[in-house]
Amino acid sequence: MSKLYFTLLLICTVQSTFAQTILNRFPLELKRSSDYFQILNAENASKDYFSFITDKQNTTVLKHNSALFFTDSIAVSRPDKNFDFMIGTTFSEDGNPNLYWSSKDYTTLKLIAFDFKTHTSSSLIFENDFEREKVVDVFVAENAVNIVTVTQNNQLKFSNFSNSGKKEYFITLSPNHTPIENAKDPTYSELIFENGITAIDSKLFTPLYIGVSKVKRYLNNQQFILTFDTKAQTTVFSIHLSDFSVDKKLFPYEHLEEKAKSNSFLNDTILYQFTANSEALSLSATNLASGNKIKSYQANAKNDIDFKNSPLLLQSESGKTREIKNTSKLLSKINDGHVGLSVYSTPNYNLFTIGGVREVASGGNVALGIGVVVLGAFGGGFADPSFLMDSSNLQSVYFESYFDTTFKHVKTPYRPLYIDALGEFLNENNPSVHNTILHKNYVILNYYDSETKEFVMRKFEDIPN
Repeated sequence: MSKLYFTLLLICTVQSTFAQTILNRFPLELKRSSDYFQILNAENASKDYFSFITDKQNTTVLKHNSALFFTDSIAVSRPDKNFDFMIGTTFSEDGNPNLYWSSKDYTTLKLIAFDFKTHTSSSLIFENDFEREKVVDVFVAENAVNIVTVTQNNQLKFSNFSNSGKKEYFITLSPNHTPIENAKDPTYSELIFENGITAIDSKLFTPLYIGVSKVKRYLNNQQFILTFDTKAQTTVFSIHLSDFSVDKKLFPYEHLEEKAKSNSFLNDTILYQFTANSEALSLSATNLASGNKIKSYQANAKNDIDFKNSPLLLQSESGKTREIKNTSKLLSKINDGHVGLSVYSTPNYNLFTIGGVREVASGGNVALGIGVVVLGAFGGGFADPSFLMDSSNLQSVYFESYFDTTFKHVKTPYRPLYIDALGEFLNENNPSVHNTILHKNYVILNYYDSETKEFVMRKFEDIPN
């Protein structure tokens, strides 16, 4: 082994070890088929951390304090077979958790209220009528569980469950209008039916094949934000969860001479838009509140992209990555698929992954090269990944760029991220059930270790300079 290779191996090993730490282990044996295993996590206002772990027979609730030291547990029987999975948690005024179970079609919910003082539980049933509606999202915010359905008359219905009981709110999505002559615009409901809604947590790393989604949902500053990327613009609906009032804003894409494809990504309060065709590309940033353009970057097929920090790359379904020779070839491949971008704020810079995803004929099913990330990414959303998951070879074509908080391009060394160590760990260990949650400034992987028969909490974090 050469000295250089040994040094690099040592650095990678040290960084991987630094990026992860075991926080807790709890003896727990999950029985019978792993098809029934599920983990859900939540924090109350006092920052007590709760884990809900279930198998076919029982549900165990673990309580940890704000320092993540174990303090208590409750075990109850799993609800009857009419309830298929846990969908969310709210908390009572004294900080005790209320766990919501749902039937497969979301028409029946069961609330189980836990009392850690008396070690008892009680339950309540809710019935929903979704006969002429389609469930498109489920989320927890403002101490309420929400089931979002789209109706036949171009409305979103929020079935809101909290300590006050059940309430329903209707949001009318005003007509979609794209300023293109002779263009017939689908309604926003049609766009949701066609594309689904992809739930994005921009505080976590989002892989590119998620970033190419045309309809995205963000939870940001007590708002439910929907973005629609259509022919010439990004439409943003901001629904205020305090009163379910709605703001609608339109953000046109940067204009390119030839017909182009576009997409967007919201990070904090900045909307980033990417537009590309076979001849050129543009990346811009706009303040969501004011609508003011911050800055934009352009590149064309004849020149290098001067705001990139990585080579131009193509990643196949096997995870193998090769370099693309020039900008012209990159743009040609991007133009042949779904365009998109993602933005992740690291301790050192904002990491942009920019490019597209395309399908190439193949004999086998897609085995995503970025590995296990897909399990977490699709876990909270209702996007239909069928346009990616067929008998095709999924290829990601992209480059990475680093920008500071003012959207100024910076040249700085790459620093390992939590997702690097997390992906490596999951690929090597392949736990039968797991869940990730953002806690403070790091990520907790909650998983069941079938060999040791333990519930484990493992910390993953980015490595700062």
